[in-house]
Amino acid sequence: METPKLQLLKIFFVVISYLLGIFSIQLSNAQPSFHPESKLMLKMDGQDFYRRFSHLGLTEAQRKTLKGLLQAYASEALPLRIKLMSSRVELLQLIRDPNVQPRILLEQQKKISEFEADLNNLFLSYLIKARSIMTREQLQQLFEDYSLLHGLDFE
Repeated sequence: METPKLQLLKIFFVVISYLLGIFSIQLSNAQPSFHPESKLMLKMDGQDFYRRFSHLGLTEAQRKTLKGLLQAYASEALPLRIKLMSSRVELLQLIRDPNVQPRILLEQQKKISEFEADLNNLFLSYLIKARSIMTREQLQQLFEDYSLLHGLDFE
């Protein structure tokens, strides 16, 4: 026969194990916080910037403009990414609650989709701006790099 203390200890162990299992979920692996294409927009300081774009043969004016665009994008995208990540965490918390109505879950997912669309639109708007400062040859090289990086073959 188990003593009340032993029963309490077993319950405590089960609860702790359950909580550790829940919190060990890595959101970054389950759902990326932002698109891989926009990762390059985050670390565009100093050498990293020049290493990524040196092969394009950018002029000094192009480098300066592109670096400014990348910094502006990063500063505009950050608040959206924070909202997106917190909305994803909130959805996970809502999913775990059996008393939450499906309508609320769908509304939260809709909110997440809107943040993702906003980020995609922002990324595309800055991509268009960046495209406008490059020559046809530079754009071709950039497209080839992107295709190789993502395993795309358009021929």
